[in-house]
Order: sequence, then C-alpha cells, then structure tokens
Amino acid sequence: MNRGVPPDDATIVYYDAEYPSLEDGDVRADDVARLARQSVLGDIAFYKEAAVRAAPPGSGRVVADVGCGTGRLALPLARLGLEVFAVDVSPAMLDRLRAKLAAEPEAVRARVRVVCQDAASLDLPRRDIAFAALPFNVLMLIAGLDDQRRTLAALARHMAPGGVLALDLMNPLILPLDAQPTPAVSQPCRDPRSGNSYVRHSMHGRLDADQRQRVYGVYEEMTADGGVRITDYAFHWRMVFRWEAELMLNEAGFTVDRVAGDFEDTDWDVDSRRIVVTARRRPDGGDAADRPAGQPNQPSTRSK
Repeated sequence: MNRGVPPDDATIVYYDAEYPSLEDGDVRADDVARLARQSVLGDIAFYKEAAVRAAPPGSGRVVADVGCGTGRLALPLARLGLEVFAVDVSPAMLDRLRAKLAAEPEAVRARVRVVCQDAASLDLPRRDIAFAALPFNVLMLIAGLDDQRRTLAALARHMAPGGVLALDLMNPLILPLDAQPTPAVSQPCRDPRSGNSYVRHSMHGRLDADQRQRVYGVYEEMTADGGVRITDYAFHWRMVFRWEAELMLNEAGFTVDRVAGDFEDTDWDVDSRRIVVTARRRPDGGDAADRPAGQPNQPSTRSK
C-alpha cells in the first residue's frame, strides 16, 4: 500500500474481494480461481509453514506481518498460536483488521498487536523477531528504491540473528512495461460485504527511469437498485528484479536461502510469474542492519 491512500480508494474498498482468504468460511471455486489468476494461490500456506519453522508456537518467539492489509496473513498466523505484529501504513486497512479481530476468540485477539507505521521507518518494541513476512508485492508497493532499502534495513534491525524473512514479488520480466491507456476489464467478482457484483477496469503508465509504474482505473459495482457505483483507484509500484532483490537483501544484512518461482518451490526462471524469496538475518548483522534507516554506505578509506 502506498502512503496516503484515502480510505475510499477502491484498492481498500475492494481489497477483501480481490484477494480473498481461503482460511475463513466455505471455500468458493471463484475465489480459488481468482487467486490462481493472480499467481498467489498457496501463499498463505507458504508463509504459515515458514513462520512455524522459524517461531514454533509456544516458543515465546514473535513474528511480523509487514504490509498486513486487513489481516489476510496475520489472522491465520495468530490462529496457529503465534504472537504477531500486524503492521500497515493504512489506518483504513487496519480498521478492517480490527473489525475482523473482534470476531475472533479472545486468545487469537490477544496474540495480534496492530501497528500503524511506515515500513521504511519501522520502530517496534522487539528486536528479536524470529520471522517476518513482506507478502504479496509489499516491497513493490513501497514505491521508491531508497524506501525499499530502508525497509529491508529496518527489518534486519528488528530481527534476531538467524531470523527468517520471506517475501514475494511479481516477476517484472513477464509484466507489460509500456503504457496501457485502454482499460482491461476483469472477470466479474462478488463483493463479500455487499453481495454485489463488480468488474475492474485497469490501466497503467509506462515504466519510468526509476522503475516506477502508475497503475490506475475504476471499479464498477452493480448496486441492488440496478444502479452502478463507480470507485476510482490509483497507486504506484516500483518493479524489483530478481538480482536486485538479492543485492538489497544482502546489503541489509540478510543471506538469501532460496529464490523460487512460485509458492510450490519451483525453481525460478525468467518466465516465472513470481519471485518468492526466503532469506536469513546474518549473525553479524551486515553493514546496513546496523546503520540508521536510509544512511548510505560510507566510502572506503582503504589506501590505494
């Protein structure tokens, strides 16, 4: 989520419909198909397994879901018995999460600490986090190189030596980089809150020199009285290529353990739909992990 997105932006209004949870209620075939089209079917299972390995329930270790949105991952982690920091920059998203938490058992509610912070200036009360997730394109949506680097460095400072960071990104090598000013219309979807059907009309600009792209459009929802409700959306993301991601992680104090092309651990290649990375906080912390967020590398003073 970009900073400053208004609460009535369609990316917030329709978030739970666009990215349904298969953890709640009956699993609908339409929801499975939607997640498969977005190449994120299986992402929650992947993050749950990684989190439990790094922070077994009952161990006293804590985990962080950074860019948690409305709790699509944070709630399943808490239901496993994990202590979770649920972090997002959007107050409106976190209001949705709090509403969902209110319906959870008391034990689950007690395990989730909701935090409204910018990931690039993360400041949590723990510096021994065993597992952190940047799920579903979060690093891309932190739409500037400096902020992406600061986010990874901030996470490293919060994590225990050997702590695991997992993240996933769209693979830029298969994405359209030129402008698309003609709307692409999605398949109809049902909003679980209203029960109404809607379609998304999406467009995007050309990738710029900073690897940023503007994505924008409208949602058209058919209302119960036969009318149409139009809601705009717009955001930027910054494309992150596979080797660039590895370099940033290394700079921040992580060692990359695995880069896969999907959540089933298929080897990554140029045609993979996603970049799924698992990395480990180095015991020595690395250079960036021990510097204040955003502080640049210092030039070497070694004699030539």
